[in-house]
Amino acid sequence: MKGPRVNRSAGPKSKMTKANYRKKALRFLLKDFQGCCAYCLDPSDFRHPQQNHVDHFDCKLKERQRHQYKNLMLACVTCNSCKHDKPVINPLDQEQRLLNCTIENEFPEHIVEIEEGQWKPITKQGEYHLESIGLTESCHQRKRFARRINAEWLLRLCTTAIQYKTHNPAEVQSQLMNIVSSILALLDSFPPLVTQDGVVTVRKWLAANGVDIKLFQSSPTSGDIETSQASGI
Repeated sequence: MKGPRVNRSAGPKSKMTKANYRKKALRFLLKDFQGCCAYCLDPSDFRHPQQNHVDHFDCKLKERQRHQYKNLMLACVTCNSCKHDKPVINPLDQEQRLLNCTIENEFPEHIVEIEEGQWKPITKQGEYHLESIGLTESCHQRKRFARRINAEWLLRLCTTAIQYKTHNPAEVQSQLMNIVSSILALLDSFPPLVTQDGVVTVRKWLAANGVDIKLFQSSPTSGDIETSQASGI
C-alpha cells in the first residue's frame, strides 16, 4: 500500500488554541504541503497570503483535539469555504468519507484525472470527497485542462524536435507554429495584460511588440483547439 501524498512534520511544539492556531501552524503547513492546497492542489504563488487558510480537517472535534497540528490542513480560500463544516464521514453513508492526504494518497486510489482535466471518483470515498469540496466545478477543471494540454503540446514539440533535428527542421517549425496558435487560443480566455497603455489582450500586446499575429491565425492541424473550445477553455 502506498504511503500518504503529503508527509506531515511534527508541527509547532507549543500548544495551539482557537486564538493562535493559524499564526503558529501556517508556516509549518506551507512547508509540509509545499505551498499547495491540500484539496485542489493549487500553489500558493497564485493567491494572496491572506488566502492561505488553515483548515480543520475534522471540524467536529472539540477544544484541544480540534486544533492539534495533525488535524490542520493548508487550504485555499475556495476549498476551505466549500468544505466548511462538512463531516469527515457522511452520516447517510458510512462508506463515504473525506480523504486525508497526510495519511493516504487520493490519487489514483480514489480519484483519477480524465483527459479534459476533470477529476473522476473511482470509490465512494472519492465521490464524497469531490462533492463535499466542489473539486469538479469548472473553475478547477478549466485550470487543470489548460495545464494538461500545454504539457502535452510541450511533450509533442520536444519529441518532434529530437526526431527531426538533423533532417527536417521545417517540420519542427511547423509544429512550433501550431503550438503557439493553440496557446494563444487558450490565453484568449485568461485575464488581459495591464500595460502602460492600459488593459490589452495578449494578442494586441504581442502585435505591439513586433509579432505578426497573422502568422498564428490558422488553427493547428490537431483537434486540440476544437477540444478546448468545446470545453469552454
